[in-house]
Amino acid sequence: MRYRMLLAAVTCMIISCGGKAPTGNHATSPDVAPEDIVDDNLNITLDPPMVSTMNKTVKGFERGINLGNGLDAPSIGEWGVILEENHFKYASEAGLDHVRLPVRFSAYAKHEAPYTIEESFFAKVDWALEMAAKYKLNIIVDMHHYEEIMKTPLEHLERYKGMWQQIAERYKGQPESVAFELLNEPCEELKPEILHPLMKETFEMVRQTNPNRIIIINPYFWANTEWLDKTDVSYADDNTVITFHEYQPILFTHQGAPWMPPEFHTSGIVFPGPGKTKVEIKGAAETTDWVYGWLSNYNNLPTLENPSGPKTVWEEFGRVTAFIEKTGLPVYMGEFSAMDFADERSREIYIKMVRKEAERRGIGWCYWDDGGHNKGIDVKTGQWTPLVHRALFDK
Repeated sequence: MRYRMLLAAVTCMIISCGGKAPTGNHATSPDVAPEDIVDDNLNITLDPPMVSTMNKTVKGFERGINLGNGLDAPSIGEWGVILEENHFKYASEAGLDHVRLPVRFSAYAKHEAPYTIEESFFAKVDWALEMAAKYKLNIIVDMHHYEEIMKTPLEHLERYKGMWQQIAERYKGQPESVAFELLNEPCEELKPEILHPLMKETFEMVRQTNPNRIIIINPYFWANTEWLDKTDVSYADDNTVITFHEYQPILFTHQGAPWMPPEFHTSGIVFPGPGKTKVEIKGAAETTDWVYGWLSNYNNLPTLENPSGPKTVWEEFGRVTAFIEKTGLPVYMGEFSAMDFADERSREIYIKMVRKEAERRGIGWCYWDDGGHNKGIDVKTGQWTPLVHRALFDK
């Protein structure tokens, strides 16, 4: 998730601000204020669109948390997270059924065939699997932050497959509570014409040693819902899951993050919008067409049409439901959150809405906890960030 910093190409993630207002108990009141569609428990009160097709919920992967910024950092501890037993203990005690383990295997693999992954690093992944088993958690081994393959994919295809051959062989004896995620958030130059054949070939290779294991596939462009229906699923079997990540509206969830491109640095965006005070559009936000247009609509459109509101979330999940109806494949939400650069009330409303929309469709979810700006659990104290806990577990 951290390399949202690469989202300079995020133009095609824009959410339309036009069209009809969503149906619901306020749909006939276009000038409704944001606070009028939120109840005392910070739930959106609008009637959501009907869902006629339910997802094939993947048992054991229904409610989870990411162990981000640990084994996916450039080096252990560099991003402030060192995995410890409490990560698993507190996840289990909270009633979660799985964890997602982002792993930067590429930082510990040789560049020459057979692309050997360091044994000492593999041992850290082994330990995480042992901890998950100890606390009766399912676990996803996720190849994360392979940044080089995104930039120059043709130079890394064989290395990528070589790493997966080792991972598949090493963990072939693990129980089915261990799932594999082949590649997190493919993007940039790893375009569909390269990505899709690579996923198919890797999938078939992993299946040779892991015939019944759950294998998770990401769509192109940072696991974007807009690319779900373009994803090649021709090779999918009964243990294939397609994932997506939910951070829309991105200018709300990532507002002001210093590692994001400068056009993301407008702060004070609330959810649902518009805010009581208009945000100032200046600098890169003013000169980046899609950002200027989005912020202008945020400042001026009523709540039911506002791009920072329920309409955007429903459009996201509408694409997911359409994919489920089209393919019949199970779908999983592998990441979602809103960083603490946004105000607490807005974060709680957004996280709760996204979680409940996933559950309403039978879609398993995994909150992005990076120990930093999306922190869910403080493993030093055993305490949850209160707003995150409410958003994930309250009705």
